[in-house]
Order: sequence, then C-alpha cells, then structure tokens
Amino acid sequence: MTWIKFALWLLGIYTFYYVALILWDYIRTNRGESVNDKHELTFVEDIQPVKTVVEEPTDTAKESPVAFSGGVSLKQLFNLAREESVEYIKSVSF
Repeated sequence: MTWIKFALWLLGIYTFYYVALILWDYIRTNRGESVNDKHELTFVEDIQPVKTVVEEPTDTAKESPVAFSGGVSLKQLFNLAREESVEYIKSVSF
C-alpha cells in the first residue's frame, strides 16, 4: 500500500464518519417537532430598581505627580530617557 492509497482511504473513512454524524443529527432533531414541542427557557425577576446618589470626593487639593499619561512616540521616549524622566535600564523583579 502506498502513501497516496493510505491517505485516500483515511480521507474516505473520515468523510463517511462526518457525513454519518451530520445525518444522524439531522434525523434526530427532525422527529416531528411542532411548535408546542419546543422548550423555551424564560426568567422572570421581580426586582425594582433603586435610585442611589454617588458622593464625589470634595478634596481636590491632591494632584497626581504624573504630568502626562498616555502613549508617546519612539522619539519622545528616547528624549524622556535622555532627560532621565523614565528609568529605562532596570532589572525586572517578580
């Protein structure tokens, strides 16, 4: 038996197997189901919404030391490293 023959036999067996599964599933799901036979799952909840008030902090004196948060271009990254604004050589600790 050559490799081509083996591959063709294997392809044929897999094709037959999957066609049989598809046909079995088709036959099994079409067994005279009517509209009344289908089951529908529904949920009913008797929950009333509650209105809440969010209190915002009034202390705005503390400001973040971060002057800029967001993406930078590669040129800006090298400028920040040159100005020692970012630490670019450091070992990573886990």
